[in-house]
Amino acid sequence: MKNIKRIISLLIVFSLALVAGLAAMPAKEVSAVDTAYTDSGDANKTGRYKVNEITEINYLPYGVVHYKHQGESTSDSIAVGSDVDGIYGPSTEKFVRGQYYAQQVNVLEVPSTPGVKLVPWMNYTGNKWNLTTVRNFIYDFEAKNPEWTIIGGINGDGFDINKNLPFPAQSNGVTISNGDFFKSTTTGNGIMGFVRDGRQNESALAFVGASAANNSLITVVDVYDANDNIISRHSIHKHNSAPEVGQSSVYYGIFTNSPASYTFYPKEVDANAYFYGVGSAEIWLPNHENNGDFYGKGIISTTDKGSLSTLERNQFAICTMDADLKEALAVGVKVRVQRVYSGSYAHIDNAISVFGGRILNNGVTDAFQAGTRHPRTFLGVKADGTICLMVADGRNGLIGMHGVDGHEMAAMLRRYGCVRGYNLDGGGSSTLIIKDENGNIVVKNKPSDGWERTDGNCLFVAVRKPKVNVTAKAETRKLTLRVNIQENLDHDINKLYISLNNERKEVVDGVVTFDRLQPGTEYEYQLSYSDSNNLSMNMDIKGKAQTNYNKPELKGIKCVEDADSFDFTINYRDSNNISNFGVAPIIVNGHEYLFVDGAVSIPKSEVGDAIETCVVKIEYLLNAVDVYKQSVNNAHLAFALPIENMYATMENLIKDIY
Repeated sequence: MKNIKRIISLLIVFSLALVAGLAAMPAKEVSAVDTAYTDSGDANKTGRYKVNEITEINYLPYGVVHYKHQGESTSDSIAVGSDVDGIYGPSTEKFVRGQYYAQQVNVLEVPSTPGVKLVPWMNYTGNKWNLTTVRNFIYDFEAKNPEWTIIGGINGDGFDINKNLPFPAQSNGVTISNGDFFKSTTTGNGIMGFVRDGRQNESALAFVGASAANNSLITVVDVYDANDNIISRHSIHKHNSAPEVGQSSVYYGIFTNSPASYTFYPKEVDANAYFYGVGSAEIWLPNHENNGDFYGKGIISTTDKGSLSTLERNQFAICTMDADLKEALAVGVKVRVQRVYSGSYAHIDNAISVFGGRILNNGVTDAFQAGTRHPRTFLGVKADGTICLMVADGRNGLIGMHGVDGHEMAAMLRRYGCVRGYNLDGGGSSTLIIKDENGNIVVKNKPSDGWERTDGNCLFVAVRKPKVNVTAKAETRKLTLRVNIQENLDHDINKLYISLNNERKEVVDGVVTFDRLQPGTEYEYQLSYSDSNNLSMNMDIKGKAQTNYNKPELKGIKCVEDADSFDFTINYRDSNNISNFGVAPIIVNGHEYLFVDGAVSIPKSEVGDAIETCVVKIEYLLNAVDVYKQSVNNAHLAFALPIENMYATMENLIKDIY
């Protein structure tokens, strides 16, 4: 009876532990196939989605993960009898209420950590908006920002696809990139600001309504030092009109569509104030003819208004009656004029506009574009601050890519753990790209146009690699790596690790050692770290180090004298063929010879009847890079080699100490 009670007690404890364990597990694991549908969060569960197959997982640097899922979805808001893949899709199948349709979904999960940035980008080459594919945006960004590397990205906001604007091809809303407000005015629903300061909650994605964002804009001029660092910021009070006492103005030409499209109007500077002209701007974007949406960056080339009184393309000028700004400006000084957010939004330095509207709020669908299926690009934020960049393919129901409406998007966002979500430009623009381990840029979704569409802007997952110096000390079966973090560049590096030979070890006091390695073998190592929130990040920093070869054995050098010559032989063992022992140079009384197959005969007629100096120069590879060299003096004497080896050992010990 006692045994039965014990068994029952154990079963109860086991059951409670199992229930507790299941309760502690996440509701949805992205890497798991679903057994049930995730709904759109509304009372009617209008949209529903589940994952049927995981076709791809890529663990990218710095904690970023890419998933490709094959799933199925439906929405009760789609009209019965409508095209299952939207009005632009090739399928003639008609929608049936309650039936599920195949979907392909790509997701980039981006952890909330300071070193991993979400950076919008546009291509301003030639001081204009250039429609560009996401792939070519990456090339452009990395060329202009060589200290940064891109991990992945998606297309961005809607844009002037037909180039109807006076300054054409620009994004519908803002493009704010690492503090550069290339376009500052937003339209539609509002902006998404990406706050990457390590906060582990959903405020990592700050949403600001369009009116609040636009009303907070102020124009400023930033002044740079010789090292390209901003050293001061000053207010600009007016655009294209004269400043009053204590004020400053910026002047630039504008584009309009009158009398013809893209007509440029130069600007006459009418201010009677201190003048600072930029004759050839580095970046010059007069986005709007009258609302002050201007971005200009360049080096002041003149203070003579007469030489630049009419501002043509790629030129702008600052006119000031402010003593502090006057003191900061001079010929040769770099300046940047732009509109920035102020007040409670002043911290936002990366932002892109919502296209269309919000999809999900507090875990409930917003019924965005209910009933209309398209390919979609959208993003969401989890409660812990993780941001998911997502693309659902569409307009090709024949191969299982039906596109989604707003309720289906909401269900997808909830499936991947998001509590809020926002729409970006979809249709043929929808593109999700990653950079693989070999540095190749790979499109992971299937753009509905059949090729990569050119867009107005995009959104990158970008990092600046920490500046780390790694040096290796090699032994035959051991590698000691010394690591020095020179600059962490916003990365929250709490503990540093190195992985080598399938081992991951913590770097302690700048040193880590791997032993039990194979001699003469090259090993690849990779750095990683854990941050103060215990998130683990593989760094995009790799290297190679090689253990030393097994040392060849020099057993002895023998000299036999006869009437006509001195005959030398070298006795050695070199199984790896890494030494010169068999062909080493030998210098006798100033005459140099070479051993051949470990032997050499030196005529007395050339060197004399007695050996006064005799040196054998030996060397061998320690590893693929380092060569050990030694001169054996008095090599004709029996005691020479032991003495030289003793001296070399002492010398190496001294090197190790210092």
